[in-house]
Amino acid sequence: MGLPMVRNILKHGYPVTAYDLVDSKIDEAVRAGAGRAHSCRAVAEQSDTVITILPAAEHVKAAILGPDGAIEGLAAGSTLIEMSTVAAATIYDIARLLMQRKIRVLAAPVVKGVKGAVDGTLGIYAGGDPAVFEACRPLLATMGTEIEYCGDLGSGNVVKLINNMVVGISVCVLSEAIVLGAKAGVGPEVLLSSLGSGSANSFVLQNHIKDHALTGHCPEGLFSIEYELKDLALALATAKDLGIPQHFAALAHQTYEEASALGLAKNYYPAVIAVAERLAGVSVRPRAG
Repeated sequence: MGLPMVRNILKHGYPVTAYDLVDSKIDEAVRAGAGRAHSCRAVAEQSDTVITILPAAEHVKAAILGPDGAIEGLAAGSTLIEMSTVAAATIYDIARLLMQRKIRVLAAPVVKGVKGAVDGTLGIYAGGDPAVFEACRPLLATMGTEIEYCGDLGSGNVVKLINNMVVGISVCVLSEAIVLGAKAGVGPEVLLSSLGSGSANSFVLQNHIKDHALTGHCPEGLFSIEYELKDLALALATAKDLGIPQHFAALAHQTYEEASALGLAKNYYPAVIAVAERLAGVSVRPRAG
C-alpha cells in the first residue's frame, strides 16, 4: 500500500522521504523520486508531516514509539497521519504521547486496497481535530478520492473495522451461496449473472466473487486471509468492550480460520470460498493462486 501511495504523493508535487524495513521498497520509492531515510526517526527529522501505514498495531507502535521511532524526530507543531487498520485504543495510546509533545495527530485508515492505492482512488476515513483534518485534506486528496471526516480521533478506525467486517462477512455469505447453487446444479456463471441483475447485486459480488473467488485468482501480496482475520478480531474485541454481540462476524472469523487451516492464510481473502467447497464436496473455481 505504502509504495503506490508514495508515488501518488510525488505526482502531486509533494517532496517525500521514505523508510521501510524492506530495503527493496525504499529503492523503489527512491526510483520514483523520494529521498531515502534509514529510520523512522530520520524521516520525522526531515518532515513536517509523517505518514505511517503498516500491517498491525505492533508495527505501528514500533515505528512511532520504538527505538529510532518517529516520536524521536517529530518537532512540536508537526503532524502524524496514521493510516493503518488498527483499533481506536491503539490510536489513543499513541496520540496521548505525541500530543504531550505538541505533535498533531490524525488517524485516517484507508479502503479499496492495493488497486485504490495505485489509482489514487482510496477511500479515507479520517478522525481527529477538524482543523488538523482540514490542514491535511490536500495531502490526503493525493491518495484518495472519497475522503470522509468521521469525527473525533479513533472514529475513522471504528468505521474502517466495520467496513472490513461487513465485506468479510459478505464474501463468506456469497461464497456459500455460489457453492449452494453449484451443488444444486446451477452454474456459477448463471448465478453471477442472475444475482447481478437482481437485488442481491453488490460491489463484493462484482469484484471479490466475480474477479477472484470464481477465477481462483487469489494470490499472495493482496489483502490476505490472515489480515481479514486480524481485522475481524479487532472488530470483535471492540464489540466485546462495548458489550455488543456480533454473531455473523464471529462466524465469519471462524470461517477464515478454517481457510487458514487449509493453507490459505497468505492468499487474497476471497479464497475463503474453498471452505464452502470442501464442505459441499464441489468445486466452482480453479485452485487459488
